[in-house]
Amino acid sequence: MLLTSFVAALVLSLGVSAAPTEEITKRASGSGTNGSIYRYGSASACHDILRTSGACGISTFFTNIDPKKSFVAMPSDIFDKYGQAQHNTLCGKTITMKHNGVTRTAIVADRNLSNDHSIDMCLDLWQAFGGHDGDGTLIKNFSWSI
Repeated sequence: MLLTSFVAALVLSLGVSAAPTEEITKRASGSGTNGSIYRYGSASACHDILRTSGACGISTFFTNIDPKKSFVAMPSDIFDKYGQAQHNTLCGKTITMKHNGVTRTAIVADRNLSNDHSIDMCLDLWQAFGGHDGDGTLIKNFSWSI
């Protein structure tokens, strides 16, 4: 009887402790991150490149994501902590970026290998945060969360 009660209690405790961890998705966030321009000119053409050719394979592996959304490339030092290519848990997730009172969202679609460790974005987002077409300087001190 004592052994049966122990086994039943053990099974129940395993079930209770396992359930929440399956439902909780690890959230990522940061501050002091740089922002950079991925490509000047047409924002829609830029987003299409990130969507179809980015490391996440959004157009192939995340077909439920609206192709008209904005897409970004995360710094490789952040991206790499969450897996590889389309198996990266950041892929297809919505990132909320904030800088100087401006907030915008986009979908994580790629990995940025640049030495400036920045979130690469297209012209629409770049201009929303104060950047200019043709200006490749970094915008510093973004905060972000996924």
